[in-house]
Amino acid sequence: MPTATTTTRALIRTYHDAWSSGRVSDAIACLSPDLKVEVPVNAYPTRESFGDALRNFGPMVKRVTMLAEFAKDDEGMLLYDLDVPGLGSLRVAEHFTLADGRIERIRQIHDTAAVRAAGLARAD
Repeated sequence: MPTATTTTRALIRTYHDAWSSGRVSDAIACLSPDLKVEVPVNAYPTRESFGDALRNFGPMVKRVTMLAEFAKDDEGMLLYDLDVPGLGSLRVAEHFTLADGRIERIRQIHDTAAVRAAGLARAD
């Protein structure tokens, strides 16, 4: 019988694997309609606005190297490197909180210098 931890881990990996392989609609299906996103650049007040960001950024990613993943109860974390032309290697840490079988909150941490230099950070 699956535990909350294994279910959390599976959902987070399903989301991550979907967006990073171009299946953005599958990734968005993992997200709560009430999604809250905390990232170091840009703002995504709705699930739809975050989905648009995934559609735009995902195709730019040429390789993802998973470094670590952890889950406990309804929370989980991923640590991975992205290879993005024009940005180089970008290390990303993401913390996820689940509710009602979907990802309710994403907190992401990464160095913003390359993102800003490439003009991918909006001036809101």
